Amino acid sequence: MDNKTIIQYFEWYLPSDGSLWQKVRAQAADLKKTGITSVWLPPAYKGAGGGKSVGYDVYDMYDLGEFDQKGSIRTKYGTMEEYLSAVKALHEEGLEVYADIVFNQMMGADETEKITAVDTHPADREEQISGPHEIEVWTRFTFPGRNGKYSKHTWSKENFSGTDYDQATGDKGIYLFEGKKWNQETDSENVNFDYLMGVDLDTDDPDTYQALLDWGSWYFRTVKPDGLRLDAVKHISFDFYRRWLLEMRQEQGRDFFAVGEYWSGDLGKLLHYLDVVVSGRPEKTLCRTEKAEKSGASADTDDGPAVPESGMPQDGTEPELKEGTPLTLFDVPLHYAFLNAARDSRGFDMGGLFNHTLVKERPECACTFVDNHDTEPGQALESYIPEWFKPIAYSMILLRKDGIPCVFYGDYYGVEHANESPILDLRKLIAIRSRYAYGQQTDYFDHHSIVGFTRSGDAEHKSSGLAVLATSAEEGTKYMIVGGSYAGARFYDALGRHDEPVVLDEKGGGTFHVHGGYVSVWLTEDAYRDIRINF
Repeated sequence: MDNKTIIQYFEWYLPSDGSLWQKVRAQAADLKKTGITSVWLPPAYKGAGGGKSVGYDVYDMYDLGEFDQKGSIRTKYGTMEEYLSAVKALHEEGLEVYADIVFNQMMGADETEKITAVDTHPADREEQISGPHEIEVWTRFTFPGRNGKYSKHTWSKENFSGTDYDQATGDKGIYLFEGKKWNQETDSENVNFDYLMGVDLDTDDPDTYQALLDWGSWYFRTVKPDGLRLDAVKHISFDFYRRWLLEMRQEQGRDFFAVGEYWSGDLGKLLHYLDVVVSGRPEKTLCRTEKAEKSGASADTDDGPAVPESGMPQDGTEPELKEGTPLTLFDVPLHYAFLNAARDSRGFDMGGLFNHTLVKERPECACTFVDNHDTEPGQALESYIPEWFKPIAYSMILLRKDGIPCVFYGDYYGVEHANESPILDLRKLIAIRSRYAYGQQTDYFDHHSIVGFTRSGDAEHKSSGLAVLATSAEEGTKYMIVGGSYAGARFYDALGRHDEPVVLDEKGGGTFHVHGGYVSVWLTEDAYRDIRINF
């Protein structure tokens, strides 16, 4: 099986020119060649900011750039036609498409409503600091520009639990609506971190939940994504996505990849979330029965599996349920480990780089990354990894066996508004992962600053196997064993920092070198030539 690599195909400061869907369509073949397998696209529906919205200020999830709403027909990224064309182009290249969905908050309502609410303490959302009083809130979403196409559902105050703005007075606060309560299992920051921004969707409300199910069904039929990126999961009842993903998978009659954004450097919080969603109440996913497979019934067609509203296959076979891994999470603790290592290059213990990270404690549920749109300079979660350290960080997520790595658009293409160039050697590292990072892994994290690992290769991937050595401080060497089958082989630094090869001894080991503040990646001679010529 080939290694999986995701690319986040956007960054926060992209020009609002409607060109992204056209770009990803044009770049599909290049992404495939480099070794990308999956493309995470930004929220594709209309936000409150119209043609300038990055997508997290959700207005109308049924408007994929088709209707004149919020001052624009297209979204920041293009029109619905261009979006669907881009997805088709990616699929034709054999790439998976992951859709970014946001269920916690909505913004840009069409009308206000009056409602009774109480003020809650900003640092303790469960503490009410006022009596009931009337406020005017933006909670009526009628979508006049769409006029009921695809769905006649509209949103009103009954679908929401709170907001932060009183239109009548101009006052700001954290207002809890009468008859509502915050979701009771969310992140413990502020005692209860259900409320984030805009008007907060009450996912416990039956009408709200059904509306989100209906939208999911429409979106899968319309777009045919292969997986989902779930925004701000720590602000939504932990049980919500367990239920919603299960119902989506049952309706689709197939499993699909899902990764959640739980932004916390506290590993314990991520593990608790996974205990609730994955371990405590295991997910079940639908698959075709062995009988159906033997009879030649197809699980998928060009239009996706034939699944009616009941969620049952239409080919006469019965679905069966099987255990699965319903959700992965982004490894935020590892991101912060990279940041600390880069900021304190001499003081940080590289030997403990993976301590207290999700990829070490729960590798099957870890999606590793270096940076994303939220960590960019100027964002609320700004924690951008310094450029010099990024090749080291990427070698640690792309070339190791555990976790599913996600590459950032800004690192792959550069960040135009900040005059930042693509990260040096990133495409080579992605290609090496795709072609040669296979086999048993042996770690050499036995030094304060110079650390490494080897992969022994496998029979399925010709010339696979490698040795990686990195340092956050001074240059150095380390003896590492790749494998006995490589005795006498010559290994070359694919990143081009060392001209002389390392000749492996009878154990298949050798003394590898790395320059200060960088990483060296040593490959077999055939693999080295491939990477140096093609990338």
